[in-house]
Amino acid sequence: MRKLLLGSTAVAAAALFAPGGASAQTLSSDAFGSTMAGPSASLRGLEVRIGGYYRAMYNYTRQENVNVPGAAVGSSDFSNEVEIHVLASGKAANGLRYGAALEIENDAWRNPANLTGNASAAGQKNTLDYDEAWAYLAGAWGQIRFGDEDGAIGQLQSGHITGFGVGGLDSGDQNQQVIGGNYRRNLVGVNDLGDNTKLIYLSPQFFGFDAGASFAFNTNEGPLSGCDAVSTTTVTQCDRLAVSPTFNNRRRNEIQAAVRWRGSFGPVGAAATVGYIGADAVRNASGPSADRLNMLWAGATATAYGFTVGGWYERGNFNGNFNTVQRDTAGARVDDRNGTAFLAGATYTIDAITVGGHFSTNWTAGSQSIATTGRRDRGWAVGGNYRLAPGLDLFAEYLKFDIKETGFQFNNVGPSGSTKVDIVLTGFRVAF
Repeated sequence: MRKLLLGSTAVAAAALFAPGGASAQTLSSDAFGSTMAGPSASLRGLEVRIGGYYRAMYNYTRQENVNVPGAAVGSSDFSNEVEIHVLASGKAANGLRYGAALEIENDAWRNPANLTGNASAAGQKNTLDYDEAWAYLAGAWGQIRFGDEDGAIGQLQSGHITGFGVGGLDSGDQNQQVIGGNYRRNLVGVNDLGDNTKLIYLSPQFFGFDAGASFAFNTNEGPLSGCDAVSTTTVTQCDRLAVSPTFNNRRRNEIQAAVRWRGSFGPVGAAATVGYIGADAVRNASGPSADRLNMLWAGATATAYGFTVGGWYERGNFNGNFNTVQRDTAGARVDDRNGTAFLAGATYTIDAITVGGHFSTNWTAGSQSIATTGRRDRGWAVGGNYRLAPGLDLFAEYLKFDIKETGFQFNNVGPSGSTKVDIVLTGFRVAF
């Protein structure tokens, strides 16, 4: 599940869990720095810290042609979100450092698309689950992580400009407010690959450079196998799915690798990252399988005098939401377009105020039932935060995006080929 980077356990725990000899992974607008600085308790010889946040929001969402005859939705709503972060760390007599991190949240459920007043289903929107859960071993040689966590590029990325409002186009909050899958932007940021269970290595830092690599067998996470039986109807639910009776675009044997540099030029702090993402596709038993996913990612950022500017760019053989690209019954590419995406933005912080914005566009093959056109997702966001008191932030944000793909029916009603969404989010956050 896509989460706001500033609120992720990975960022909040970075200072505590950084590899030996390396600088801590930080973001200038980390809302949960107080979590790491707060009091801790000792449990079974480990230092245990509990933090998190409560966020309350008013949201105004306007979607093009979303209503159908006899049924309509309004534009305004109140919503809230809760995260609880449990961070534990210890150190053995031989110097080995170890620990675990768990992020619990209440946004695991999207209410079914009906207007029947199903109170039972609506109540499950507050069902708790965990977003990330992982453990680590660390020493002078670096750090090994295992569990449900962002991959190597997500850990070492640069140029991810989200330190305003609730994170803009990459926060996940936009998709929580939008009704209907066709109205939601394709996810193409490196955090959107998901928290599938993986093994991660992060190196120490040498002369400003550090590196990392990660591996996951599939796209699933958590315990168990994902299914109780193997049949033509249930096999696609299995975590270890390798061959499907029909086409399936799930990734297998996912590899991420990244190298990052951080340094300064006088008053200017800078960082740059390059990385690779590759994955096989589940094999199709009844015809040609999907292409292998191969893509390169690069990002950079610079910070000085309260300003942070940066962005990232990626290109390769991938479709929206990091799906693999399909082939037709004859084995030819349904759509021969490669995926391309970028984000560029800036923030400015003065005293307790941070303002900023970013712009993002991605081009992908889009629907695999339309071979004549590709898909374009374009959007921008602006917003700000005000630190009213320690741990208490006020925020406001405006997001706008549009999606185009000639011949594709995005909307419940109205013409095909495009859709537009406008969102306003404002409220307060209490971090503890």
